[in-house]
Amino acid sequence: MIARKSAEVKALMKPRTPTDFVILGTLIPGERHGYEIMRFLESALEGAWRVSTSQLYVLLKRMEQEGLVVSRSEAQDIRPSKRVFHVTPLGRDAFEAWVNRPVPHVRDLRMEFICKLFFFRHLSLPGAMKLVLAQIDAIEALQERIRKHPKGEKDAFLNLLYGFKARNIECLLRWLKEEAATFADKYSS
Repeated sequence: MIARKSAEVKALMKPRTPTDFVILGTLIPGERHGYEIMRFLESALEGAWRVSTSQLYVLLKRMEQEGLVVSRSEAQDIRPSKRVFHVTPLGRDAFEAWVNRPVPHVRDLRMEFICKLFFFRHLSLPGAMKLVLAQIDAIEALQERIRKHPKGEKDAFLNLLYGFKARNIECLLRWLKEEAATFADKYSS
């Protein structure tokens, strides 16, 4: 039992791509085969997340080896059997840890953070506002670090770069405080 728990902790702590978690999130409501996962990602996420068919099956195979999902073969009348996947308790724990954690980089807000908010609504998960507030805190901390950049730096490119970062962060904070917070408030359980 201790070895199993250790293996589970190791699997949870392993670095993963956000795509792993998006796939796990599609399996939380119930089992699906690969084509259903693809169709769900295309329709429900409106292009916010793209996964190639080959990438999907590679990730599913790896996640099955790691105990995050399990599959079974399902016979079809006139077609070859298909693999149907469902999330394991370990996979559910990994998903829940991911969905409740703010994204580490500004660039991750556009896709990963948006998908997290989608899953809060889609799965009726509690804590969406807590995530938004944690994300605001993380972005405000970054904003403070950027503010400390010396003004009037002799390097014009660095001034341009830090000016861009500062304006981008201002817009993201406004979006988080107005639109993301409103969404989270509406769909918080």
